[in-house]
Amino acid sequence: MSTTGTRVSTKFDIVIVGGGMVGLAMAASLAESGLKIILIEQQNLPDVQSMDLLTNHPVEDQDFDVRVSAISPGNRSFLTQLNAWQNIPAQRQANYHKMKVWDGDGTGKIEFSAAQIAQHDLGVIVENNLVQAALLKTDQAYGNIHCCNGVQLQQLESLDDRVNIQLSDGTEMSAQLLIGADGANSLVREKLSIESKQTPYSQVAFVANVKTEISHQNTAWQRFTPSGPVAFLPLANEDLCSVVWSLDQDKADKIANLSSDEFAEKLQQAFESRLGQVTAVSKHFGFPLIKRHAQSYLADRVALVGDAAHTIHPLAGQGVNLGFQDVACLSKLIVSLHQQQRDFGLKQNLRPFERERKTENMLMQNAMSGFKYLFANQSMPVTLLRNFAMSALDKLPMAKEMMIKKAMGL
Repeated sequence: MSTTGTRVSTKFDIVIVGGGMVGLAMAASLAESGLKIILIEQQNLPDVQSMDLLTNHPVEDQDFDVRVSAISPGNRSFLTQLNAWQNIPAQRQANYHKMKVWDGDGTGKIEFSAAQIAQHDLGVIVENNLVQAALLKTDQAYGNIHCCNGVQLQQLESLDDRVNIQLSDGTEMSAQLLIGADGANSLVREKLSIESKQTPYSQVAFVANVKTEISHQNTAWQRFTPSGPVAFLPLANEDLCSVVWSLDQDKADKIANLSSDEFAEKLQQAFESRLGQVTAVSKHFGFPLIKRHAQSYLADRVALVGDAAHTIHPLAGQGVNLGFQDVACLSKLIVSLHQQQRDFGLKQNLRPFERERKTENMLMQNAMSGFKYLFANQSMPVTLLRNFAMSALDKLPMAKEMMIKKAMGL
């Protein structure tokens, strides 16, 4: 893989716009197809050389980045098949074996356990930049993958037989297919005028890393409150957690300007001190939560994957997992079309990808929105019904098994 900001070639089989986890996975999933691929990323990509140093480096609490993902077992297997997961240092992975969820406005609670479904774990928490670096290291092993980073998509033109693009440095190139993996504010989607249905959740999600007095016990914890869920996700150090605290906009404004110590104090109260005293390890920062879904995942010679096509509430940690499933579905179809010598850039040939993934993503989006609004409702009848349903479900092993396996991608 070559990294450059200058002209590499004018013709490629596939252009991937976006060098995040989903875009890099897209390139890796097509690496063995022999197709000539270029990946374009506006920001600098992770330093792959530092990955090797991490393996023998003691992990201090402050070393962990605040941007993490809960990778499902199904997607961990997918990343392993891409020879990427093996590049992530074991001491930076936090496997969680249990998930404890409770209603902060009542007595309802539910617990999921890997042992109950004969699995090693329910998933693993890992820093996003390490997943990026692991995938980039895999991509570098293939001579048919190139990269332009530090440049932005400037112009895009879809024609009958190819797509032409121009970058911010003046480089021009064409390809049989362009894949937009450039995030929620996708330039690809914007330049093609693909409509996206957007519904603000009117919430802000705050993320930070905190130290807890009591060990996280390799458990993912989540308390639902009327103003939003607060989650403590285990990191590799036993008393270190990544937190995601979603709050209604009016309450979020007050939290945003708190000091780190004040934030930790408020967080501890919101979490009912379930893990004892909470101490800030990093600064906290927030981002607005918006449900988005592109009206179409396809345009002439263009396909959208990941957040470019859909975004979801983080309460179940499904965001990047859905993106990886998009990648797996699309890459399988492209490889099959290529082997059959059929045009893999033709919109009608890519319809099976859109049908499969749009349905799955919409179902998950609606389910998460339903949970969000259900727990925000403070009326007594809804609260009683909600608590009864949670406690009843906790006593139904088969129903819980179906739910958790779906979330795990198994």
